[in-house]
Amino acid sequence: MKSLILIGEKGNKVVFENIGIPKIKGKQILVRVKRAGICGTDIKLYTGNYYTDSNVCPIVLGHEFIGEVVEVGNKVSNAKIGDRIVAQPTYISCEQCKYCKQGEFNLCKSRKRIGFDCDGVFAEFVRLNENQIYHVPDTISDDAGALIEPLTVAVRGVYRANVKPSDTVLISGPGAIGLLTALVAKQFGARVIVSGTPADVKRLEIASQLGVDMVVMTDELPKKLKHKEIEVDIVFECSGNEHAVNLGLNILRPKGQFVQIGTSSKMVNVSFMDIAYKELIVTGSIAAISNDWHTAINLMEKIQTQALLIVKKVLPLEEFEKGFDEFLQNGSPKILFTP
Repeated sequence: MKSLILIGEKGNKVVFENIGIPKIKGKQILVRVKRAGICGTDIKLYTGNYYTDSNVCPIVLGHEFIGEVVEVGNKVSNAKIGDRIVAQPTYISCEQCKYCKQGEFNLCKSRKRIGFDCDGVFAEFVRLNENQIYHVPDTISDDAGALIEPLTVAVRGVYRANVKPSDTVLISGPGAIGLLTALVAKQFGARVIVSGTPADVKRLEIASQLGVDMVVMTDELPKKLKHKEIEVDIVFECSGNEHAVNLGLNILRPKGQFVQIGTSSKMVNVSFMDIAYKELIVTGSIAAISNDWHTAINLMEKIQTQALLIVKKVLPLEEFEKGFDEFLQNGSPKILFTP
């Protein structure tokens, strides 16, 4: 089968190769990948800016996708051939730690993820465990289905805060996660502001098309908020950029809420005095759990027309270099592959 392989020896390298179709057994299922999306972490792996365990390489990249079940193991009860499914990236977790027992497998220290620790979805087929999958209704298109995984990240982040219709919310970083976070926050009736850098001009245009209340360049944000006498109640930081993190903490009103969704491969220095002097409520958010997946699938049925504005194009897997390069050039935030 066609696949994109990450070779971790002597620096990261991604190659297009034909490899064998995975074999399944027991509670495993084999899925034909219909659409697979490029995530920011895939780009970090592609450019060598994300930690890779050389012991797991070579490995198939990719974790955002929608697919169709083509084979099931003899102990599978939750899937049948022909089912349209998406899947959480967590392939296995220990199932014994207090987090796993609470359903928070995203915090398990032993969890292994497709596209990082085992073969992912940038291939014609992917092997999954039955407990990873979620069924997708026919009302959701393949392109929109490929956005469900990043939508789960946005759902988890927004639900970490107490968003009210009277709130003003700032989304810092208009990548795919940031734009989907804006869409989720709008479901609560909040006023939503999206900020970005000059490199994000096209993404900020999409934010406007999504119906957010204001888009603004990050450097102009404090002045514009002061001029319009706007207090920010909640910040969802989706870039992982140090300047954006500290700006978000700085502009929040006292007792405001700050949720860190974006990640960084580098150490981020944070102004803790903003947190102390304003008694800010600060929390992190990573990945998603089962409830977030069910919420995201139901939500996607309602917002998929808007969500599809985030997709720039669909490319064959063979054109992966073109897709990665366009992503790096700060075009529209989401490019999908068709293996």
